[in-house]
Amino acid sequence: MDYIFIDKTIKTSIYKQISSSIAQAIESGRLTYNDRLPTEKEICDVFDVSQTAVKMAYQQLIHQDMIKRVKGRGTFVTNRKVYHQAFSDIYLFETHPKKDNIYQTTDLLFDCIDDEYIIQRMLKLEREASYYVIQRVVKENSQPIVYQHIYLPEQFFPELKKKYQKSMGMFSLIHDVYGLSINQIQNTFSPIKASSAEAQLLNILPSEAVYLVRSQWIDQHQRMVAYIVNYFPGEFTQFEVTVHARS
Repeated sequence: MDYIFIDKTIKTSIYKQISSSIAQAIESGRLTYNDRLPTEKEICDVFDVSQTAVKMAYQQLIHQDMIKRVKGRGTFVTNRKVYHQAFSDIYLFETHPKKDNIYQTTDLLFDCIDDEYIIQRMLKLEREASYYVIQRVVKENSQPIVYQHIYLPEQFFPELKKKYQKSMGMFSLIHDVYGLSINQIQNTFSPIKASSAEAQLLNILPSEAVYLVRSQWIDQHQRMVAYIVNYFPGEFTQFEVTVHARS
């Protein structure tokens, strides 16, 4: 709370001083997304000001989209950029980043598994057939935009450990490194509530909305060469969907 400064000897209203102090702390980076702000009562007790003034300050910041209230949890900083992309191009950030954006990929897990029947079925593999699993988070300008589980059949990606680079997009890996052509991508879209682990990785609050996108990648020989599960933060993701009408 030491980022709030109130001078009762000047004519500037108390609520404007409170809102200005918090806004400056957010703009300077002292307060960042999801930081919890003090309650109205806590500010009243420390600075001996009216609850009406604090309420007005918070309402102004809410109107400016700088903070948000979460019922039963408190008030949080919410100055976060929305990731905007055409739904058909949701993987382009991996290989074709915009010039004014910086993307970072952080790998969380790399493993080779042969005993999870559900994934084997999704990849259309025989029982006990091995596949790679990669878990990673992709960020845009330091904010998470997607948490991914990537499943790749070992038979199509031999020596993946040696050839995989975390900065490499899936299109580059599949097409350029392994010479496979993607003929079709089938996406299934579902809104869900974030688990505590997903919320932590996506820098959102638990139970907030998440877009779950399951993608099946099929090559020119109609083989399932990849299965990718994507978690996008719902409040900070916008997809464009284009519908073509038949004449």
